[in-house]
Order: sequence, then C-alpha cells, then structure tokens
Amino acid sequence: MQVLFAQPSYFKDDSLSTISFSTSYFDLIRTKNSTSNSAISFQKSKLQFETSIEQDKLFFSIETEKNIALTDNSISKIQFKTGQQINRITADNEFSFSPFFVEQFVRLNQIKSVSTIDYGGSFGFRNASHWLEKFRVGYYAYSFPLILDLKYADSRIDINNMSWLSKIFYSIGFRPEDKTHIAFQYEKYLSLKNKNENPVFAVEDQTHGSLASITAWNASFQIPLEIKFAHGEGESFFDFFYTQNSFSNNSLTDALYNGVALKIFEVDEYNCLPEISLAYDFVKGSMVGDIQSWPFTSVLTSLIANRINYRLGGHVYFFTFETKKKLVFSNFSVEPGVSVYQILPELTLDNWQPSYLVFGVKDFTRNILPVRKAIIGKLALSASYHWNSYILLIEGGQFVPIKVIKKELPPTAETPGIVTAQPNPIKTNGGRWISLTLRKFF
Repeated sequence: MQVLFAQPSYFKDDSLSTISFSTSYFDLIRTKNSTSNSAISFQKSKLQFETSIEQDKLFFSIETEKNIALTDNSISKIQFKTGQQINRITADNEFSFSPFFVEQFVRLNQIKSVSTIDYGGSFGFRNASHWLEKFRVGYYAYSFPLILDLKYADSRIDINNMSWLSKIFYSIGFRPEDKTHIAFQYEKYLSLKNKNENPVFAVEDQTHGSLASITAWNASFQIPLEIKFAHGEGESFFDFFYTQNSFSNNSLTDALYNGVALKIFEVDEYNCLPEISLAYDFVKGSMVGDIQSWPFTSVLTSLIANRINYRLGGHVYFFTFETKKKLVFSNFSVEPGVSVYQILPELTLDNWQPSYLVFGVKDFTRNILPVRKAIIGKLALSASYHWNSYILLIEGGQFVPIKVIKKELPPTAETPGIVTAQPNPIKTNGGRWISLTLRKFF
C-alpha cells in the first residue's frame, strides 16, 4: 500500500520529461476455515507525466485505486466489508524566480458519491549561501474516507464519512561541506472537519499530531552513508453517532513514534557491495472508550446493561534489515532484494460492563496478545528493459513468515469465552505483490 502526502518528493533535480503507466496488485492476506473467511487486498493503476525546464517543474497524474477488507463468519452471522474505489487527478507545479520558488498542489478525488479537493502549496528558497542549501514552508489540506458496510443477520450499518486533515510543515537543509548534507523537517497535523453522506450514521473526530526528522548524508568516505532520526506524537478523539446522538466515545492518547534508519548506498567503484538499510522503529499508544447498544436494542435494555467499556494499550518494536543489488547487462537490468523484519509486540485489551447503569464493574476480561516475537522475511525482485526511449519495469515480491514465538500466559490472562465450534485448521495465503510500469522519456 502506498500513501502519498502532498509534499512533492517525486520531483528530481535531474529528471527528464517522462510519461509512464503503472499497475499493481497487493494480495495482503486471505484466511479460510470451516466457519469463516477473510481477505485484504489493494490494487492501483496510474498514468503520470512529469517534466522540468531548468528549475521549473510540473507533475500530473490520473489514478484509480481499489482497496478491500472483508470478513464473513457463518456462525455469528457477521459480514463485514470495508473498502473504497478512489479516482484521483493530481497536478503539482513548481516554478522559480531565483533564488525563490513556489509550489502549487491540487488533487481531485472521487470516492463513491463523494467528491473532494485536496490542495496546498509551499514557498522557499534554495542555495541562499554556501552552507544553507534549501528552506521550504508549506500548508496542505487533504481528505481521508471512512467507508464501512457491516451486516449482522438481517441488520446492516452503512457509514460513508469523510475526514479532512491539514499539514503545516517547514524544512531546512544545510551543506557544511560539498559532500555533506543535513536536512531538518517538522510537520504539524490538525483535523479540519467531517462530512457525513449518511443521514443515520456518522463519525466525528478531533486529531492532532506532529512529526520531526533529521537526515544526514555524507559521501566523504568511499561509500555514501545516510542516517535519519524521526520522532512523532499525537492523539485523536472520535465519536460515532446514530441519528445525531453519540453512542460510542473513543480517545487515542499518548501515541508515540521513534525511528532510526541507516542506509549504505551502492557505488560504481565497489560493484560487489549491495545497498544495505538498517532501521529501528518504536510505536506505542493507548485507547479507551465505550460502545452503547441503544441504537440496536430497546431503551430499557440499554439502560440496565449492554454498555461495553474497553481499554487498549501497548507498544511494538520493529527491527529491519534490507539489502538489494542492481545488476546491469546491456539494456537489461535486474535487482534482487532480501529483507528481514523482527517484530516484538506487547498488546493488552481490557473490556467490561457496568454492573448497574454506569456504576460498578462486571464481566471483566483481559486479552493479551500471545505473540512474543515474530520474524518475517521479504523476497523482492525487479527487472527492467531499456530500448530507445522506453523502459519496461516489472516488480514483485513475497512476504515469508520465518518464526513466531508465543508467550506462556498465566491463567488470569487467558480470555474466558464460549467456544461454539472447533473449525478445521486454518488456511492462510497472501503476502505477495506485483507491479508493471511502462515509461517513455522525452
């Protein structure tokens, strides 16, 4: 899955005019047993054009995206399906009047019957002195859809909701030496508003967060190195509404992200050495809230019970090792890659009901994620063929589960529940993707 923010990172200072078409499919996961099945997949097609005349640049793209997540359980009679078909047209223009530049961004989105416009821009200058390399400040506003279709027996919930988020950012770059670059960037995210297309169900949220990063690149040594530090934090408060009355209040607090990444680039002088990346990421947060049953039951039933309170919290450590090597044979090139991800999760979910009205506690249940460590591999391969002014690029890969170490949970941490059936051994598939791109240079 690819998430694009408005900042034009796709611009390259030495780029030519190109037109390209690409299509991709990511089969994330498919599971099936005797009682249920589920699937998550992403597919995307994109036609784009980009050009640069000296320091003036233009980017234009048309894309369509379809994402699906579904679950069907025959025993509980639950059918859950969420997904979106998105059509986008994006235009991004950057023009210079030395030493300054201005960038303008606009994107039109069509999601089901909802149309939105993402917009933004930035202003800055480059090479103001021999050591100050670039400065940029900008503002962007873009939308996120929430499209949900939930079926339980004969009941159905349909939510079509759009949230808007704005980003204010600035970045500055330094060049203390010819082969040394340092860049700092700070981003601030704020929720703008919600638009509900469903007259019955709606979602409202208040979200804000920030992300700061420092990137240093050095080519003074024989092998270029890049190191990046990132820190982010934020919180979100979101409520679910039925006929303009709230039936679920939720808050995500103390969300935190820290990351460190090191990259060693390939160089022509050492053809035997591949590109190597090492990364450490840490994510934590906690969420509390409640869900009331009054939209689906009588007032008396909801008054006596049927309110579920929950508390979800934990953290995850990610350790990543990636390596790839590009091999060139005349007009044909191939780039195999291998990645290993070690994941250390710690996740706890508590839920309970009030014993009378909203007072007291009953039916308290604690669920602890039984995974202590998971090691996942990724095999990737890309191949390209050049002829005249065309490039054909094929990319694909497969995630491979290597090892999963379970926890030994105490009896008090096990989830008390009723097992209604023992399904046959589960069948799991997925974790593969493929992409095809045709590009022409002018």
